[in-house]
Amino acid sequence: MLNGEMDIYNTSNQTMIKIPSSAFGALRRELIDMLGFKRSKGFLLRYGWNCGVTDCKQMMEVKPECKRDILMAGPTMHTANGHVEVEPTVCEVDFDKGSLYFEGIWRNSNEAIEHIKLFGSSDEPVCHSLVGYASGYLSTIIGKQVLAKETQCIAMGDDHCHWVCQTMDRWNGDPEVEKERQFYEADRISAELEETYEKLRLERDNLSKTYEVHQNLFKEVIFETGVQPIADVLFNTLKTPVIMETLNYEVRAAAGISEQKAKQYSLELKEWFTEQRNKKGKKKQEIHETILLELSPGHKRVITPIFFRKKIHGYCSFITEKNLVTEVDKMVLGQAALACSLHLLNEQTRFNTEQTIRGSFLDDILNKRITASEIASYAHYIHFDLIAPYFMVAIQRKYEETSMKEEIEFNEQFMNDLFNYFRSKQVKGLLGKKEGNVIILFSDAVLFQSNLEKESFCSKLLNYCSDKYSQYSFAMGVSSSVSSIEDAPQLYNESVASLKVSNSQHNLVYFDSLGVIGMLLQTNNLEALEKYAYKMVGNFMEEDKNKSMELLITLYYYLENGSNVHKTARAMNFSVNGLRYRLGKINELLQVDINTAHNRNEIYVALQCLIVLGELKLPA
Repeated sequence: MLNGEMDIYNTSNQTMIKIPSSAFGALRRELIDMLGFKRSKGFLLRYGWNCGVTDCKQMMEVKPECKRDILMAGPTMHTANGHVEVEPTVCEVDFDKGSLYFEGIWRNSNEAIEHIKLFGSSDEPVCHSLVGYASGYLSTIIGKQVLAKETQCIAMGDDHCHWVCQTMDRWNGDPEVEKERQFYEADRISAELEETYEKLRLERDNLSKTYEVHQNLFKEVIFETGVQPIADVLFNTLKTPVIMETLNYEVRAAAGISEQKAKQYSLELKEWFTEQRNKKGKKKQEIHETILLELSPGHKRVITPIFFRKKIHGYCSFITEKNLVTEVDKMVLGQAALACSLHLLNEQTRFNTEQTIRGSFLDDILNKRITASEIASYAHYIHFDLIAPYFMVAIQRKYEETSMKEEIEFNEQFMNDLFNYFRSKQVKGLLGKKEGNVIILFSDAVLFQSNLEKESFCSKLLNYCSDKYSQYSFAMGVSSSVSSIEDAPQLYNESVASLKVSNSQHNLVYFDSLGVIGMLLQTNNLEALEKYAYKMVGNFMEEDKNKSMELLITLYYYLENGSNVHKTARAMNFSVNGLRYRLGKINELLQVDINTAHNRNEIYVALQCLIVLGELKLPA
C-alpha cells in the first residue's frame, strides 16, 4: 500500500523534527509539574490532534482518490514516526454517510513507557498524544468529528494498549467521551484562566466586603453599642434585610424590614421549630450551622445560630430570594453571630459585676453589716433610689431535683431576665439570692412614679416568670411596706413567710393578707407561735408523722377551701368518697368537731403557724 513511501509524503515542505522519547518524557513531566495532570492531558491531546490533522492532509494531497487507503495509512505513519506499533483489528467505514468504527491495539507505546518511568503506574490511560493523533487524523479524512478512546493501557497494568475510534453519533452520548471532547477545544486554557480570574475577582470582592463588615462589627462590639447597630451594619453593607431573634423567637433587632413584618417572620420561625420538635428521626431538622430555610411563600432566610457558652442563645438571619447559601453569606453571618456572642459576653460580664455588687449590698443590709450612711453611699454608687416606703418579693421555683451546674446556670439566666424585665419597666430593684429563693428589694414610691401599683406589678411579674419559663411553676411571697430600709430584714422574713403558705391555687401571697398570723410574726415571738400550734394540733401531728402528714395537709386544704368537700377534692385531685373518709378519720384523731366555725378558725391559724415555722410543708 503506502509502506516504504513515507519519506516522500511531506508535500507541504515542512521540516520534520525527530526527538528522543526520553526528551518527550521530560517535556511531559514539565507540563504535568506546571499545569497538573488535567491541563497537561488537554495540551497533549491537542498536540496529537494537530499532528494527526497535518499527516492526514499530506496523505490526501498525495493520493486524494482512495480515501480508504489514506485512512489505513494513518496507523502506518504513526508506526513509522516511532511513537507506537499500531495493529488495527476492526475497521467499519462508510465515507458517504460519514460513519466510522475503528478498533485496534497499540504495542510498545513510548508515551506510556516514559510515563511509567517518571510517575509509575496510573489509574487511567495515559497515551494522550496517541489518542489525539488518531482523533485528528480520522476526523480529517471522514469529514466529521471522530474521537478515539483508550480502553486499556500498559500504564494501568494491562498487557497492551487498546483503542476504539468512532464518529460522535456512534458514541451515543457516552459521558466519558463527552468529557474528553472538551479537552479538544482550542481556547480551553484561556477560558479556564478567564474563569479562574473571574472566581478570583469574586473572591476578592467577597473578601473586601467581609473585611468591611468585620471592621464595622468590631467597632460596634468595642463601643458596646448593642445588637441593633450590628443589624444596621449588615443591612447597610449588604443591602439585605436582617433579623436577630432570641431563643424564644422574640425580635431582638431588625434592619431593612418593618417591625410588624419582623414579628410575623419570627412567629413563622417559632411555628417551624414547633413542627420540628414533633418530628422524629432523620425528618427532624435542627439549626447548628448556617442553612437556608423556606418558612412560607415569600419568606426565605439564611439563618445561623448565635452561640454563647457552647449553647444556642438566638439566631441571626438574612431575608433572601436566593435558592442557595453562598460562601460570603456564611462568612458574614458567622461574623455577625460572633459579634452577637461577644455582645452577650460583655453584657453578661457587666451584669455579673453589677449583680455581685448589688447582691453583696443587699446581703449586707439584711445582715445589718453596714450603717445607714454607708447604705446611702452604696445606693448612690449603684444608682438605687432610696425613696421610702420599701417592700420585698421572694420568688421560689418549684422543680424536680437537678444538678448543681444546671441550678447555677438557670439562676444566672433567670436573674439576668429579671434584670432586663425591670429595666424594660423602668423599675430598679436590688436582686439577690438567699436560701434557694430569689429576693428583690423595691421602692414602692419608685413604682408609683412609673405609674405602677404594688399588687398589679407583682402579679405581672409572676405572670412574666411563668410565661418565660413555662416548664416550671413559680410561687411568690410579698412583704408589707416599711418606711426605713434598715427594716429590710423584717421584710425578708415576711416575704419568706408568705412564700411558705403559698400553694398551687394561691401562688401569689401578700404578707398583709395573712391577718392574725402576720401580726403574730411581727412580734418576732416564734416560740409563742410554736406553742400555740402544738397545743391545737400537736397530738394529731405526732399520729400523722408516719403517713407523711397526709391527714394534716388534707385538713389544711379543707379549711383553705371553706370546708367545701367538692372544692377540696378538686384541689387535691382526690375522690369525694376518699376525702370524706379522711375527714372522718381527722375528726376521730382531733377529737374536735371541725365543722364548728370557732374550731375551724383556731385550727386553721395553728396550721398556718406550722407552715410559716417550716414544720408543715405543703406539696408543690
